Amino acid sequence: MNNLSKTSPRLRFLSVSTGVLVAALVIFLLLTGCGDTCKTTVTYITYSPVYANMSDLRTEVEILPAQNWEEQGKIYIYGHYLFLGEPDKGIHIFDNSDESNPVNLSFINIPGNHDMAVRNGKLYADSYIDLLVFDITNPANITLVNRLEDVFPSYNTQFGFSASNNLIIVDMEEQETVEVSQDCADNSPGVLWMAEDLVAFDAAKINSVGGPTVGTGGSMARFAIVDSYLYAVDMYQMHVFNVTSGDNPVDESTIDLGWNIETIFPYKNNLFIGSQSGMFVYNIDNPAQPQYMSSVSHITTCDPVVANDTYAFVTLRSTDNNNNWCGNTFTNQLDVIDITDVTNAKLLYEFNMTSPYGLGLDGNTLFVTEGDNGLKVFDITDVSKIDENMIQHLTGFNAYDVIPNKGTLILTGNDGLYQFDYTNVDEIKLLSLIPSGNQ
Repeated sequence: MNNLSKTSPRLRFLSVSTGVLVAALVIFLLLTGCGDTCKTTVTYITYSPVYANMSDLRTEVEILPAQNWEEQGKIYIYGHYLFLGEPDKGIHIFDNSDESNPVNLSFINIPGNHDMAVRNGKLYADSYIDLLVFDITNPANITLVNRLEDVFPSYNTQFGFSASNNLIIVDMEEQETVEVSQDCADNSPGVLWMAEDLVAFDAAKINSVGGPTVGTGGSMARFAIVDSYLYAVDMYQMHVFNVTSGDNPVDESTIDLGWNIETIFPYKNNLFIGSQSGMFVYNIDNPAQPQYMSSVSHITTCDPVVANDTYAFVTLRSTDNNNNWCGNTFTNQLDVIDITDVTNAKLLYEFNMTSPYGLGLDGNTLFVTEGDNGLKVFDITDVSKIDENMIQHLTGFNAYDVIPNKGTLILTGNDGLYQFDYTNVDEIKLLSLIPSGNQ
């Protein structure tokens, strides 16, 4: 087969604006080789934060009957259950016993939710700055059993703003577009206006395996569970929770990682962390205190990662799934990194792609989603010739992230949630589709 034809009220406060430099225009202007007398126009988009009261948001968590979903988010599998996140809204739960006919069971309304992970019948999910624990042992009777408050403080210091007094930043609202004339030779960065102060900033930074009882997430995940530990990354840090006592996670340590951290992928005794500036490897022989091993830097782009014993595979792209700018160049590629020695990870190969998003790995088969360009499937037996060994290119649908699981590929995109049978990678077959906007 080659072809397949915000719910609750929020408080809005008048606030200062953030000048966000439109990266594509800046790159063009800086590369045109202007002379001393040349004048250019630089465009800024101004934003103001939207606040809500965190105490109110904490009362909105609710277990509801099956709901329609509109926007795709993270995907996660646990046993024969399938979890689909809807950004900022919550988690849809499906009984996937029959992959050709998944049944929509329920919806957990969680304001500010983006990530999830499951261990021993306990679902861990973020809600803005909090970590929530749900008992899902009986999917017909899900209960919220614990909440760790304020464990993800970085969420409240985004875009150069800081919320306090029990307020939380829930959105950034576009206000206006401003054009500023300047000399071509003036390569100064964008600016952040805060009250009457003028502060310079880097425009590129304003874009925001365990045992059988542990589930599996996709390559876009920010949560990962290995044995008795939950590792959660935010934009700047990795938070380490001991979940030995499932109902009562212990916040054991926090590791500073740097700017623009995006994803985390666990493989054996290592964590592979994707950021907009590179891939980092952390060893978890001491699970409570992950140790930095090495990193491979790249130009500023969006960057998920998966790995096996020998190689890490990283996709780089210029925009995120909402077409937000990820960096300062139009780069879309697949990188292959040698991790034979995790203390000295090395970039080996780069392959041009169209618009790569998530990726999944099963043996010598690599799945790469490419947004509106569909899904590409590669034989990676020879990693130096991946571009010459594409097995399939499935088109006609939007593809965001994938989880390959014992012959079944779970794929999410703007169109819906797809499941494919890939037991024969030469003849991948559609099993089911849960379309967005429908139960």
